[in-house]
Order: sequence, then structure tokens, then C-alpha cells
Amino acid sequence: MTFYLNLDFLKRNCLIFLYLFIHSLLLFSQPVDCEKIVTFLNEKETQIARLNLHDPDYIPLHFLVAKDITKELEQFRTNVLPYFTECITITFSELINKYDELKNDLQIKHDSLFWLNENIHLIFYEQALYEYQIHNDADAEYLLQRSLQYNDTFPDAILLKLNKLLKNNHFEACLSLLHSLYYETQLDRAQEMQAIEFTAQFYNKLYNTADSLIKIERAAEALTLFEVLERFCLNLPTSYCNDDYFHGVLRSKSGIYESYIAIAKVAEKRGNNAIAAHFYKYAEEYLDGEPYLQKAESTKGRTDEGENGGNNFSPTPNANRHLMTEEVKSFEDESTKAEKDEVIKEKYDNLVMQALGLCIREELMQSYKMFLEAKKLEDCNCFNTDFRVDLMIRELKKILE
Repeated sequence: MTFYLNLDFLKRNCLIFLYLFIHSLLLFSQPVDCEKIVTFLNEKETQIARLNLHDPDYIPLHFLVAKDITKELEQFRTNVLPYFTECITITFSELINKYDELKNDLQIKHDSLFWLNENIHLIFYEQALYEYQIHNDADAEYLLQRSLQYNDTFPDAILLKLNKLLKNNHFEACLSLLHSLYYETQLDRAQEMQAIEFTAQFYNKLYNTADSLIKIERAAEALTLFEVLERFCLNLPTSYCNDDYFHGVLRSKSGIYESYIAIAKVAEKRGNNAIAAHFYKYAEEYLDGEPYLQKAESTKGRTDEGENGGNNFSPTPNANRHLMTEEVKSFEDESTKAEKDEVIKEKYDNLVMQALGLCIREELMQSYKMFLEAKKLEDCNCFNTDFRVDLMIRELKKILE
């Protein structure tokens, strides 16, 4: 019998044998510290048990902790399990069972934390809604702000924040947030309707507030609001604006100009000519910087000259006010009605939200009564009704009968 020597075969197998030999040496010579292994497993068990799935303030941090524990267990599987030998503290079977148990528990919590972390803005928003419903406004504002910190283009949170800002007359902040709502978010149909409704409320309240300030001779404050309204009209896609805001700006500036003149006249009457001269100068400088106001005052000056026998001074705000008594009364009546309507609408919205919350908690009779109470408020015909009221009354009545 003849044998042929295959050198390539021998070389390949020698390398394999050498690798197995070295690996076996490492396997049997690798020191295994059983106490450290048990301590490690117990620590991971405690850390996994402490992972919080309920408090949104902790969710982002605990999600990162879960990722770190995952890496540590993977390293443990690679660096420890292949070299483990039996010891008194823990058997190989116990070690594998413990490792698998920890890995499974961690996987469940990691997956939950992943979803919660992705939707944490929604969790904060829903908690804010609940706190507002129970009139815990301080906590609600904190939670709403947290929602926007995690997702500053979340439409529902923006709309809620806008309504709270408008309620407290924070018009500048509203304008900034409105810009985000229109240009940086994607709205569904329901959110679009809410945005349209809010925009109308914003315009009306801002205009009426500024207009009322002019009528009580607070022209500088009115001008600030009318300038906000001007930016609103120029920068946002809205059909609510007409020339009213521009006339409001002019009336505010005219009020500021007239206030300088009025102060100057009072100073003249009291013999304080230096002060009078200063305020006439302020009036002149203010007028020089406002070309549209110059035109308006020029027209008014010609009218005053014909009516007042050539008096060169512009009329004071008091002179204008007497000519507008009926208009002011009409505005005040409309303003009072608008304020009452706003109070009714706010009460209506609160009832609807509370009724929905009761329904979620399965307090059906209380929810039904609250929806009926909200339904009565619709009789004023002073706001857009919520379609959910009729729907919930009908469905709850079926359940309770």
C-alpha cells in the first residue's frame, strides 16, 4: 500500500490543533472568581428591578441604564460563561438559569422603556391635561412644559399652551408659539380646526384689549399690543385681519403724541415753560418719525382749525372722547358680552374634559351628568360646540338604562 503526504492538509490541521490546544489551556487556566460572579448577578438583578416604567421624569435616564445593563450582560456572556467551572457558590446550571432570567426581565423592561422614551412628550401632555382638569395648575404647567421640552412641535401641547397663555393675556408668547404651530408642525384635521378657532380668539381678544386701552388713555400700552397684532397679521396665514390693526397702530401713536401735547399745555398753564418746551419738542420729534401719523394729524389739524377758530394745538384725548360716547358705550356692551361668552366657553370646555376623564375612570353616572350640564351651556349659541357631547350623552344613556 502506498501513502501520499499532503503537506497543505497537514499545515491546515496543525493550525487547528494548535488553536484548540491553546484554547483548552486558557479554558482550564482561566481563574474564575465565583464571589464576583454572584455579586455581579445580584447587582444586575437589583438594577433591573429598579428600572422605573411609571414616572416620566425618570424614563429617559432609566432607558439609558437599561442599555448599559444590556451591554454588561453581553460582555458577561462573552467573557465569563465560556470559562466558568463548577464552584461551591454557584453551579453552572444555576448560573445559566440566572443569566437567562435576568436577560429576559431586562428585555421586557428595555422594550417598554424604548416605547415610553419615544412617546414621553405624550405622557407628560396627558398628565398635564389631568392636572388642569383637577385645577392643579402649577403641576400642570410644569408637565406641559416638560412635554414641549421633549417635542417642541407636538401640536396638542402647543394648542394647550396657547390657550393658557391667551387666558393670561401673554400675547407676545402666543405669537411666537403660533408661528411654530403654523410653520413647524404637521396638523391633522381636528388640530387644524382647533388652530383656526384659537386664531380667531387670539385676534379678537388682542384687538379688543388694545382698543379698550386707547379709550382709557393708555396709548403706549395699546401701541405695544397693536404692534403684536401687526406682526400677527403680516407673518401668519390668516384671514382675520383687515385694516383695523393698522388704524389701531395709528390711533395708539396719535394717543402718545396727544399725551405729549396735553402735558405741555398743563405745564404752560402752571407757568412751567421749560417743561412745556421739552414736551412740545418730544411731540415734534415723535411726529417727525411717523410719516403716517403726520398725515393723520395734518388732516385732523385742518378739521380742528375749521371747528375751533384756528387753534393750532391738536385736540387732547378728552376732546375726542366726547365725540365717541355712543361708540364707546357700544364697544363696552360688546366687550362685556364677549367676556361673558368667553367665561361660558371656558366652563363648557372644562366640563367636557372632566366628563371625559370620569368616563375613562368608568364613573359613568357622574360623567353622564357632567355632559348634560355641558349640553345646557350650548343654548347660548356663543361658541362652537364639541361634537363629543351629543355622542357621549347618547352612548352613556344606552349603557345606564
